[in-house]
Amino acid sequence: MSVAAAPARTAPPAWAVQRVSTVLERQGERVGNDPKVIAQKAGLSKSLAKSCMFFISKGG
Repeated sequence: MSVAAAPARTAPPAWAVQRVSTVLERQGERVGNDPKVIAQKAGLSKSLAKSCMFFISKGG
C-alpha cells in the first residue's frame, strides 16, 4: 500500500493577498501579526488570512 504525498500548497487568491497586504501597510503595528485581527479588518476568514500572511512572509 503506497502513501500519497501531501498536496503542494497553492498560493492564496491574489485579491485576498492584496487585502491582507493593505491591512498590514495601513494598520502596521496596531494589528501586529494576529491573524484574527487581520482577518476581521480584511473581511476574510482567519485561515485565509493566515495563508496570505504565510505567502507574503515567504516573498510571494
